[in-house]
Formats: sequence, C-alpha cells, structure tokens
Amino acid sequence: MRLLQLFTCLILVFTAPLLQASQCMPMSFDESVVLDYVNDGDTLTLQDGRSVRLIGVDAPELDFKSSALSQPYAVEAKSFLQSHLKPGQTLKLAFGQRKLDPYGRTLAYVYTEQGEHLQELLLANGFAKSKVFQNDMFWQCLADIETVARRNNIGLWQHQDYKVRTVETLSREDSNRWLEIRGVVTGYERKGQLFELIIDEKLVLMIAKQDIGKFCNILNLKLLQSPVLVRGKVYFYYSKWRLNGSHPSQITVEKDSLK
Repeated sequence: MRLLQLFTCLILVFTAPLLQASQCMPMSFDESVVLDYVNDGDTLTLQDGRSVRLIGVDAPELDFKSSALSQPYAVEAKSFLQSHLKPGQTLKLAFGQRKLDPYGRTLAYVYTEQGEHLQELLLANGFAKSKVFQNDMFWQCLADIETVARRNNIGLWQHQDYKVRTVETLSREDSNRWLEIRGVVTGYERKGQLFELIIDEKLVLMIAKQDIGKFCNILNLKLLQSPVLVRGKVYFYYSKWRLNGSHPSQITVEKDSLK
C-alpha cells in the first residue's frame, strides 16, 4: 500500500502543471488586493471598487455592446485572464512612478500569490502587445517576452491585423493606428526642436528635444542602414508617414530578421 501511495505521489509531482517563473519580478509588492472580476484583457475590478489597468501591456479592444465588433483576439484575451483568475482571489500589486491613469484607474504590475505575473502571461501567450504608458520599470523585460511570441506567431501575432508592416503597405485606413513597422534607417535630421529618424525614405520617427536623452543608447552613426522595428500611432503629413517617439521601447534594432 505504501509503495502504491508513493507511486501515486510521484505521478502527481511529474504531471502537475508547472508555474511559469516571473522574469519581471519587483523587489517587493506594494499592496495585496482581492479580485472582483475581469473587465477585459488588460483591466480588472477589485472588491473595493477600484479598477486596475495592467502596466506595460495593451490587449485588443473589447466592444462591450457587441463582441462581434471587438478587435481580433479581444474576447480571447479576456477569456484567458478569466481562466487564470477567480473572483475572490488575492492578488499582489507593484506600482510604477504614477499610480493612476487619466481615467482614475490604478496602474499596477499584477501577480498571483503563486508568483505568476499577469502581464508576462498575456504577452507570452499572444493575448497582448507590450506598450509603455506612464510607467516603464519592466519595459525591456516585457518587450523581450513579446518578441518571442511575435517570432513564433503565437496568439494575436497569427492574425493579419497585427502583422508587422512595411512602409509600402501603409494605406489611408492606417492613419491614427498604433502599428509595428519594419524598415531600414536611411537618414536622420535635426529640425528645430525635433530629431527625425528617416526609415525607408518615407517614414519619419520624430523625437522631441526633451526626449532625446532617453534614446542615447540607440541613436548613433552605426544606426544608418540598420534594420529596425518601430512602433507608434502613424499619420500622413507632408508626403511622408510619421509617428512620434517618446520612449526607447518604440525602436528595436534588429540583429536577426523576425519572421
């Protein structure tokens, strides 16, 4: 009987699902909270009434009136979080420099008591993009996780709406959309209070003077003719596509071409 019990225990040990260790773990947590429900792929509501917006990720937009009008993978992103969380569950929060967004939502990195990081889970499984807004403590860590998911066409990266674009494929319908665009740096200019990085002669990444210091590890002469991936909300102005750069997460110098 003891041998049977030991054998059963070994089976449970080797077949139990392993928790994914967090790569982006804070030194300490700021608060323990209790979940009420999942709003969508990047927002939670707590039992104390607060809404929590997950820092560093952006899940597809969910249309609450009609799920058919939601962005691709929005419903799946919400369902994914719901499958990992239960109402009444205790969560741990780590805050960035800014605690609230313009809508009054609490901004936080969110972890389960077992140490799972919700932002990492969403990115690794292709249910969100990495995106810096107001807080950037783990931006590089989260960007690396997204890169692996994108390279392997996991989740939303399989869908045409989220494929990395080239300048030649941009059209009028892309105006005011946040996109990832791949190209080669063909020049740069200083114009007044702006630094302009030119990509494939037809796309301009504009960086304001006060933000230049953030890009000091990226902007150098070696960048010319380098393949890059840039991210931002694009618009067409003076015969060129443009986007505003305010954080280094918006430029990735690509050593190896991503699929």
